[in-house]
Amino acid sequence: MKVQKTPYQVIALLMASIIIVTGCQPTPSATETQNATVVSPEILEGSSIQINAEINLDPALAQDADSLMVSQYLYEGLVRLDAKGEPQPAIAETWVISDDQLDYIFTLRPDAKFSDGTLITPDTIADNFNRWFDPESPLRGNGKYEAWQRIFQGFNNEKDEEKRAKSPVDGIQKVDINTVLIHLNRPVPEILVYLADPAFAILNTNALLAEAEYGKKGSTIISSGPYMISAWTEAGLILSPNPNYWGAVPEKDLNFIWR
Repeated sequence: MKVQKTPYQVIALLMASIIIVTGCQPTPSATETQNATVVSPEILEGSSIQINAEINLDPALAQDADSLMVSQYLYEGLVRLDAKGEPQPAIAETWVISDDQLDYIFTLRPDAKFSDGTLITPDTIADNFNRWFDPESPLRGNGKYEAWQRIFQGFNNEKDEEKRAKSPVDGIQKVDINTVLIHLNRPVPEILVYLADPAFAILNTNALLAEAEYGKKGSTIISSGPYMISAWTEAGLILSPNPNYWGAVPEKDLNFIWR
């Protein structure tokens, strides 16, 4: 399914029987994290690092380590992992999980914005999610979405030999002005770890629609994380602090030099 049409009464009943979670999850095991993308350690502010010049800053489509490393400074997802590998709030400030572990309800930060100042809304989250999951999404383009395939095993309406859904994900829906619900068809205990993967960072959907090759040099890249692009030249890439970031804004630039 693409978007569920669950009545608000059902949501209310669900909210009455959920486990409240704010990022305090057990540390994932090696088995749980084996499908998640590993990104490089944090770079010190003001430092420079050499990277491949052929980067793609659309993390849903990028597969190389350099592209994903840069993307982790430009973008943010619903959750992120701390140094111990535990899911922590990011664009979602809290979440709740139903008793059957099939419904995850995320409450977004009211001050979560893109670098151009536009709010990150439940519609934004749903549109990004459907881009990854649903081949019919108008944001889909010609990408293969290999990270989604690798982690979530299939796309919307794909069935296995026994006619069961390949993906454990059933869909996403907007609940209200600051809440979204992800529904599963079978439990995925490690889903919060998976959603912290750089491939599932939230992008500005207007920018995706406007740019045929979003993420490449020359495209207008709008960030959701602590940095934004201030220069993309023949010498390298400079990321500067994003003044519209909801959290602590960095003080210095990050410099990436082409190899």
